[in-house]
Amino acid sequence: MDKIQILNFLNKYNFKYSVNTEIIIVNLDFAQNVILDFSQPDKIKINDRLTGWNFLTGLIPMSLKHAIIYNFVVAVIIGILFINIKVENSEFNLIPFYLVLIFWIVLFSGYYLVKLENFKSQIINLRS
Repeated sequence: MDKIQILNFLNKYNFKYSVNTEIIIVNLDFAQNVILDFSQPDKIKINDRLTGWNFLTGLIPMSLKHAIIYNFVVAVIIGILFINIKVENSEFNLIPFYLVLIFWIVLFSGYYLVKLENFKSQIINLRS
C-alpha cells in the first residue's frame, strides 16, 4: 500500500488531512486525529490522538487508549468522593450526577473507538 493510494482515498471521501514528508495526519470529527506514519518501508503505523477540545479529556491531548484509562481513574475517584459525601450528608445525593458522568464517558468512548476502528479498517482494506 502506498501513500498515493491513501491520499486518493482521503480526497475521494473529503477527509481533512495534512501531509508531512513521512506522515499524514487525518482530522476526524470532534478533535480526533489519526496519524499514518510511512517511515518504515512496507509497513504503516496507525496512531490516534485526541486533541484540542474533545469530550473525553477536555484540553489534554492524548491517545484514545490513554483517555479511556484516564476517564476510568477519574470516574473511580469521583465515585468514591460522591459516596463519601452521601454518607456524611444524607441530604445530598450526587449519585445521579455520577451516573450521567459514566454515561457520558461510555457514550463518547464508544463513539471515538468506533470512528477510529472504522477508519483503520477502511485504510487496511485499500489493499484489496
